Amino acid sequence: MSKNRPVLIVSNDINNRAASTITILPITSNVSRIYPFEVFLSPSDSGLPKPSKVQAQQIRTISKQRINGGVVGLLNETLMQSVDAAITLHLGLNNNR
Repeated sequence: MSKNRPVLIVSNDINNRAASTITILPITSNVSRIYPFEVFLSPSDSGLPKPSKVQAQQIRTISKQRINGGVVGLLNETLMQSVDAAITLHLGLNNNR
């Protein structure tokens, strides 16, 4: 059986209320390297017990049924802007095509 893992929910509130799925970014405590498409989270900023990072390169949509824990913490506006930038970078949304 696998462990419970923290995630950051990034789908919008309307989707989160109405749909059976949510879009998430995994969070890991393996912070030996931080890539440009990842965001470092200190325990004091995130509410997590260890230094961690959000992994925008692993964005995924999952069933709400897979979420079985409560809210651990909330990210401030500055960190959410960094997460937005990491998602934008990973998905290439700022590229002129």
